[in-house]
Amino acid sequence: MRPNLLIILVDSLRADKFYGKEKSSDTPNIDSFISKGVYFNKNFSSSDGTVLSWSSIFTSLHSFKTGVTGKNFNKINSNIKTHFQLLQESGYHAYSCVPKIAYVVGLLDNFSNDDKTYPNFLNLDEGLAEKIITKLKSGQMLEPWIFFIHINDIHFPIKPPQKFDKEKFGVTKYERMISSIDYSLGKILEHVNLETTTVVLSADHGAYIPSIKNSDIKINFEPNGQLQRTITKFANKIPSSLEPIKRKSFFILENIRKKSKEQKLKNLDLSEKEKRALLSQRGDSDHFLFDEKIHVPLLFMGYGVKNPKIVDQLSRSIDIFPTLLEIIGITYPNVSFDGQSLYPLFENKLLKELPVIIQSSPQVEIKSNDVIGVRTKDFKYFRDIDNAGKRVFLFDLSSDPDEENNIASLNPEKVFELEKILQKESLNSIHKNEMEIDEDEIKNIEKELKKLGYV
Repeated sequence: MRPNLLIILVDSLRADKFYGKEKSSDTPNIDSFISKGVYFNKNFSSSDGTVLSWSSIFTSLHSFKTGVTGKNFNKINSNIKTHFQLLQESGYHAYSCVPKIAYVVGLLDNFSNDDKTYPNFLNLDEGLAEKIITKLKSGQMLEPWIFFIHINDIHFPIKPPQKFDKEKFGVTKYERMISSIDYSLGKILEHVNLETTTVVLSADHGAYIPSIKNSDIKINFEPNGQLQRTITKFANKIPSSLEPIKRKSFFILENIRKKSKEQKLKNLDLSEKEKRALLSQRGDSDHFLFDEKIHVPLLFMGYGVKNPKIVDQLSRSIDIFPTLLEIIGITYPNVSFDGQSLYPLFENKLLKELPVIIQSSPQVEIKSNDVIGVRTKDFKYFRDIDNAGKRVFLFDLSSDPDEENNIASLNPEKVFELEKILQKESLNSIHKNEMEIDEDEIKNIEKELKKLGYV
């Protein structure tokens, strides 16, 4: 019997807040998981948005090859099979516990359970953890199974449980919620047999945390989570006929908030990294792919993991399923992936380090300045998604890990070198293979995306 597969993605979870000196959360369970697993410390998502990230993870293709560009709310190309479909063809039974939006955009179809979704803003402590535990304990999942869980607890708006909304559990509400997630994950994994199950714990993308604290300055612009939930619920009930007024009001308020923040910060000596964290807002049109948005944790544990270790080699979220396929011993001779198996690194073997192809996720209601690029171990390059000569950024990560000094104009040779990598990955196909969907479906997808804050 092949092993069961448990895939857990925590929406908006940053790698530096999962492991390392930059976290202030209390995470005894996660720390224990890392000590028993193979943790990839330099893992990167394909995108800063959920839908594009999902499309890459579930197909092991660069996002622009899946047909899901994020424009016009198109769906994955019908000629491309997800790993869930491929695994079902190989005898696996697929189950999910995901927010409603997952099924609206059509990335997760043909799962076996009737209770496959949950309300978009249901947190682990509000009943979601119990729902997952009940599923694991029920004995109703036929083996071998793959169970995919997507957790929204640190997706905006963040509302830590009262028990964890204390400084000992984290400096920010974001980090306090991670402490809460850690507690729930510990309870969930108690019901998983790690001898017969491979567990993957990762994230779809990262996030900016609008708070800084150092020896000189303490600023926290995190919104009130409960208030934001109430406002969001109220706004979602506004009749469609009033949508233009609602949209206009939102951007007016966003502009007021931005100016207020800038006024408070104008006399402070802040780094560029600190400024972009504090000034980032949902309505921003510039979508730049700094590591805060794409550096995500990746942990394998359980079946197939014999020698726990921390791996510092560059890895990519599109490598998750190829790694699982090698662990469970399944190959697809007629299916090609951009991702590669990371399993050789489990056994201290050499593996070629491949660049990460990255693409920002467009806004729903406004035209955003989206970019596409390449991240290697030593350099980050991104530029306008439609024009290679616009919004060109290049960072030397070895000397500038915080990505504060754009050196593109001083290093045209390196820009050209990294642009060639994009071209090699069939960049010209970025808007091809999009699935056509009707107007009613577009409106339904738009409605659900806006509920989650994708303006």
